[in-house]
Amino acid sequence: MIVRVLGSAAGGGVPQWNCACRNCAAARAGKQPRRSQSAIAVSAGGGRWILVNCSPDIAAQVEYFAPLQPTTQRGTPIAGMLFTDANVDHIGGLSVLRQQGDHRFIIRSSQTVREIAQAQPAFAPFTQPPHAWLDVPLNAPCAPYDDGDPVGRDLRVRAFPVPGVTPGYDGRRTITGAAVAYEVSTVNGRTAVFAPVFSAFTPDLKDAIRRAAIAFLDGSFFDDDEMIRQGLSGKRARALGHLPVGGDDGTLANLETRSRVIFTHLNNSNPMLDADSSAAAAVKRAGAEIAYDGLEITLE
Repeated sequence: MIVRVLGSAAGGGVPQWNCACRNCAAARAGKQPRRSQSAIAVSAGGGRWILVNCSPDIAAQVEYFAPLQPTTQRGTPIAGMLFTDANVDHIGGLSVLRQQGDHRFIIRSSQTVREIAQAQPAFAPFTQPPHAWLDVPLNAPCAPYDDGDPVGRDLRVRAFPVPGVTPGYDGRRTITGAAVAYEVSTVNGRTAVFAPVFSAFTPDLKDAIRRAAIAFLDGSFFDDDEMIRQGLSGKRARALGHLPVGGDDGTLANLETRSRVIFTHLNNSNPMLDADSSAAAAVKRAGAEIAYDGLEITLE
């Protein structure tokens, strides 16, 4: 299985177009890496690819990664998508793919995410033929849809709910299926976990991380109040549906695994973006990593 980080930032990317915070200024000055919005590409062998989320930056991300570029006059190696939530930074790329022609995407998400997307004119066409937008069975393997489905034939996928809220445009409702995580496994059993959005740990999430060779986890915020302290927003991380990485009850304090843990979906306020910060040092001491655009991992 090949795993490629297409984008590692939360909504707006780094730098964010309307922000001059410390991290955005550093990225503009070339002192920190620029980051596009969060998405990951997964393939069993490099021919067909599944996207774990599809950010509004998808067009540029395709141009930076040749295996996702078309090999015919009209076409794409992207066969399908797995959506963890309905936030615009994770499903907004569908509006970029609106000129898809006759290509058929097989999309999977929770019923909650599908219903939210279906109510939005920019995303609704992808719930109709020729596409197939399927509700993932929670806590059970996805069944194959047909011979064109990259899930079930090449890879095994299990979705499970994690605590979270629906997007701000949907009222931030606390409802099952607002956020899900995915275990993606090869036929020989090597597993990657994708959980870029969650507001608390559950036994199922902890168990999945322990079993995984690699786990991509929610790295949106290091501190619950970091945006408040920086004068960027009056909102706390948990109110937005994200468990902070730091703190006595944050993600680092809950990790009990020797798996390779990589934090992604980093907000521009996050001090972890500064490699010289105490937050970045805490991540390193824990044996974890911080994702970056272009990170690529192969699980044999």
